[in-house]
Amino acid sequence: MRWPGFREDGSLALPLDPQPLLPPGMPLRLRLDGHVLERKRELHMTLLGRDAGSALRSQLGEDHVRGLFDAVEWQPHGTGRYALLHKTKQEWNGPVQAWSLVEHLQAPGFAEFRHLLARDSGLGIDCGVPHATLYVAGDPYGIGLPDLAAYRACFVREVAASEVMPVR
Repeated sequence: MRWPGFREDGSLALPLDPQPLLPPGMPLRLRLDGHVLERKRELHMTLLGRDAGSALRSQLGEDHVRGLFDAVEWQPHGTGRYALLHKTKQEWNGPVQAWSLVEHLQAPGFAEFRHLLARDSGLGIDCGVPHATLYVAGDPYGIGLPDLAAYRACFVREVAASEVMPVR
């Protein structure tokens, strides 16, 4: 995989091919627990959230972070395991109820990369939760899960594949 570069907001995200995660025939909308979620147009695996990305870029430099990225084998793929997440986000005009359906990814390089960054920076970066947000409601960008604590705080329930996949 090619180095994706830091985003304007400081985060680091690896673009993903939507084909294996959202194969043809996947619905444009899903109804889960009374909420209608829309399929995302762009899929990625967030390697570092805004705060961690900005801190690491500032402390280690982009070249160092890129060197660690390049040293890791990146072959993320879907697991067929899904989770429904919810977070009340405070926005400029009041609270927004944000919902996301994520697919957990098998991505051993994810934890290795974050471990190397923590080792080299001395910052408390945990292993995180490798995932791709497939569907959203309330906020088209999703929820934002920079670490395990954020994931646990937003977790609503596991979602069976039969609730996601189209009936054949």
